[in-house]
Amino acid sequence: MWHKKIRLASALLPVCFLATACGGSGAGTAADGGADKSGKTSAPHEPVTLTFYMHSAGMSEDEFKRYVEEPMQKKYPYITFEVLRNKKLEDLIAAGTYPDIMTVDTYSVLKMKDVGMAEELSSLAKANGFDRTKYTPTLMNVNDLYGKKGDLYAIPWAAQYTALYYNKDIFDKFAVGYPKDGMTWDDVLELGRKLGGTDGTTQYYPLGSQVDAFYVYSQLSPEPLVNPATRKAQFNNEQWKAVFQLMKNITGLPNNKSGYGSGRDRFLKDKTLAMLPDWGTYASNLMTAENQGGTGMNWDLVSYPTFKENPGVGPASGPWLMMICSQSKYKQEAFQVIQEIVGKENQMVIAKEGLKLPSLNDEELKKSFAANNPVMKQKNVQSIFKVKSAAIGVRTEYYDAANKPLKENLKKVVDGSMDINTALRDAEEKANKAVQSQIGP
Repeated sequence: MWHKKIRLASALLPVCFLATACGGSGAGTAADGGADKSGKTSAPHEPVTLTFYMHSAGMSEDEFKRYVEEPMQKKYPYITFEVLRNKKLEDLIAAGTYPDIMTVDTYSVLKMKDVGMAEELSSLAKANGFDRTKYTPTLMNVNDLYGKKGDLYAIPWAAQYTALYYNKDIFDKFAVGYPKDGMTWDDVLELGRKLGGTDGTTQYYPLGSQVDAFYVYSQLSPEPLVNPATRKAQFNNEQWKAVFQLMKNITGLPNNKSGYGSGRDRFLKDKTLAMLPDWGTYASNLMTAENQGGTGMNWDLVSYPTFKENPGVGPASGPWLMMICSQSKYKQEAFQVIQEIVGKENQMVIAKEGLKLPSLNDEELKKSFAANNPVMKQKNVQSIFKVKSAAIGVRTEYYDAANKPLKENLKKVVDGSMDINTALRDAEEKANKAVQSQIGP
């Protein structure tokens, strides 16, 4: 039955809705017509089916129902949706199937531009009275990474946040004071030195490291791994040395040799990790456990640690974005749907759930964060607003080629088999060779 729906959507909708607009027929607010602001009666709207393609940074089925289907049924009852999941972009293009709306992450915007599916939305924004300045600048500014200043290709509907989760029970066991908001990495390391040890046969660990090193690096610099102009790797520098040193210091804490890259299972499953710096999406794991009988521990969160060289700046927290496809026949309808998703009423729904940040920059939304989440609203959720997201940097098509030797050498630094200077120099040399191989003769 599902395959029949997909074929039907493909036949009827050679459209490309990426959460930016693709252009097309106009749309009103009622399927059976109604009065506009001037009092004139509008003609009934023809039914429109928009295809939503979850390319990356998509919505779960429940989220799609809450954020899209239910509010649009009220606002635009003549619009229905077909959803494409688990489909490769290349396969859709080969089949001539173009969705109307696509959810993307920051680094997929360039891909959509490269394949000719990214509609520039400035005209639609102006026609519909969309004010981009009302949205968090670091999220909206991803448009500047892949186009000229002022271009609008993708609209953020939500964003990640970061936090330092901690297990109060372990702090109590070792008689150590709890973490506080506004701590630097040095402060957290100092706390960690007071934790870690055994209690009977149970081994406790002071600090895990779950966020990818590249995002930790973003706390110090927005520069990409590969310079887009020279196409040369650029991580043999002081900022990357600081990140490598931090990871080495984490694993150097008492009884914490395996601390790098570990943490989530130790924190929730084993309950043997005192502190876990992680993304806000990890909170959904904690919510699931709480709803299934409880986590079995007393936990809370504080603001994500920052570097003393750049206080108050957390990792670059990427947005969930929507674009509209250039091939869409229903660009206007697509834009109206996106505009409704990022409107204050719907953004309040997202904020009150407490698992994603709303993209709308609004104090009332911040104060209402997690208000409808019975677990999170009991926690120190306002701490996440005490650290601002770093600027989101451009990611070139050579990111994977450069990141591979960098990550491999970071593991060698952490296990003590390579010093930091050698590791960065060696990784940069290998990255340059890999990039050149990708470029070709």
